[in-house]
Amino acid sequence: MGSLVLLSPAKPCSSRNAPRPGSVRPYSSSLHYFSVRDPEAISADSVKSDSPTVFLFLLFGASWVGLAQLVFGLLGVSARDDVLERGNAAAVWVVSGQLVGATLCFAGANIGNGPGPEVVAFCAFLSTAALLLAWFLVERAGSIADTITIDRHLGTGIRICGWLIATGIVLGDAVTGNWRSVSATVRDFAVCAWPAAATTLVVALLERKLCKLGPDHVWNGPRKSAVLAAVYIALASGYAWKRGIH
Repeated sequence: MGSLVLLSPAKPCSSRNAPRPGSVRPYSSSLHYFSVRDPEAISADSVKSDSPTVFLFLLFGASWVGLAQLVFGLLGVSARDDVLERGNAAAVWVVSGQLVGATLCFAGANIGNGPGPEVVAFCAFLSTAALLLAWFLVERAGSIADTITIDRHLGTGIRICGWLIATGIVLGDAVTGNWRSVSATVRDFAVCAWPAAATTLVVALLERKLCKLGPDHVWNGPRKSAVLAAVYIALASGYAWKRGIH
């Protein structure tokens, strides 16, 4: 999409992700979102030799994630109030998941070729808005904000962190590919992002059930919560990786 491209050949989700004659094949595996390779080696053709443009996209990404974090704060768990001021360990996990999830959404929007930064912004908005909506639904269903900010329940924070990262992987992967049109992008997103919707429903029901069991229940403990969080991330990574290699 005229910005950074990360490495791993993508499976076409539908027409938007399919390479066209003369175009660069899109890249989508979320396992490479955290690549530490030289940015000049993994960027798109249009910005590979343009350091100022790369820097501007980095600033754009940092600003985008910061804005997303402000919205997350309005929806229940605040980085400033709950983490920095109150030192809430459970909130640290949730905010970490929010930051990583939003970063993955923005990273996916940068993968592929397109006419300019406006299509990156559109795809980033699409994926990030879906992440915020998913958080809102899960928080409302399971009273997550109260459990984190009032009860300071560590197990819940760990589970939600894993789920947010997993959701970011799927949603970021769903907006990768070469740009064709707004309608094609929205259609492809709906087709590719279904695991995020399904997981959101499952997590909402699960957190509602676990909330009723009480904080001392074995399934609310940090150890089992960490296992569940790892399962969320592994399943999402597997989905994105499988879509990327076929």
